[in-house]
Amino acid sequence: MAPSLCIHTALISFVLFSTSTFAEEAQVPAMFVFGDSLVDPGNNNNLATLAKANYFPNGIDFPEGDTGRYCNGGTFADYLSNLLGLPIIPPYNNPEIKAHDMLQGVNFASAASGILDDTGRFYGELFSMDSQIQNFGRILDELGSVLENRTEDYIGSSFFLVSTGSNDYINNFLLPISQKTRLYTPESFAELVIHEYRRQLKELYDLGGRKFLIGGVGPLGCIPNQIGNNPNASEGTCIESTNILVLQFNTNLKVMLDDLNRSLRGSYFLFWDVYSKSMEIITNYSRYGFKYPLTACCGAGRSKGQIMCLPVLPLECQNRNDHIFWDPYHPTARFNSIVAEVAYNGTLQTTFPMNAMQLALL
Repeated sequence: MAPSLCIHTALISFVLFSTSTFAEEAQVPAMFVFGDSLVDPGNNNNLATLAKANYFPNGIDFPEGDTGRYCNGGTFADYLSNLLGLPIIPPYNNPEIKAHDMLQGVNFASAASGILDDTGRFYGELFSMDSQIQNFGRILDELGSVLENRTEDYIGSSFFLVSTGSNDYINNFLLPISQKTRLYTPESFAELVIHEYRRQLKELYDLGGRKFLIGGVGPLGCIPNQIGNNPNASEGTCIESTNILVLQFNTNLKVMLDDLNRSLRGSYFLFWDVYSKSMEIITNYSRYGFKYPLTACCGAGRSKGQIMCLPVLPLECQNRNDHIFWDPYHPTARFNSIVAEVAYNGTLQTTFPMNAMQLALL
């Protein structure tokens, strides 16, 4: 399995980063993306915030350079859009974007954001999940002026990617300055977040969305930031207590999505098990061609996870493909390409109750 994935990584990178080249004929009319910095294409660039990545060496392997992606190259959303036969989805917060530019989708994701409205606010301005949904509602009128009476079918046939929840832990519940641990147990906090998330997904359904790929939260206890800033953690070892919190959230998320599938007519909410696939790659990193599973490519401090990737830091990792993590929080483009393919055409162990390709072709 791993060798074929590695070969496809090179091929998909060539296709994705070739100008105006798509993998195949579009399988859906458009893709709309919601989430955090794992899929943000630069929506925070023009905001008053510390949570922005529009500087070198971010984008060092991306044709357009430092667009605001927290990655050396393409995000998971970029690779998935290519697999669906679509171009790279443009950011919402671009003053030059017009209705015609949105016809194949819009990316609303915002770095530092989360499901809860107060998540990540200490960084500055951002688009919370609620704000992203409001922004989607705003563009529907613009799209309607172009699509006229075809808008409902267009939205209902489009693909919705939602990847959020990580910051509700690392930039909220787990923060030393947070009051959340005094107000909530891990179980009650997960219930709070899932309750809000259910409302938000229902709002997207009410706005016309029907085909959803919902990403679970990955193994946050394995990111260099968590390892590097935990004095009790040894380098090269994930923090089990953090991963237990994530698993509680993911378990609740899957139950909630099952309920939405039963209660919302004509809806398809796929649970994408990011955690299990990520742990499988981290555990068997050499099989996938990686050399450094838990150390960031760009950053500083223990595991290169204590200081963010900045222009003033020397970029010592000349081969970014050796690393699973690009910076203290985010994976490399190569990792993104692997998990995108698995989500697209993987088995029920990765996406339930079907994969992204099957959802797109419904």
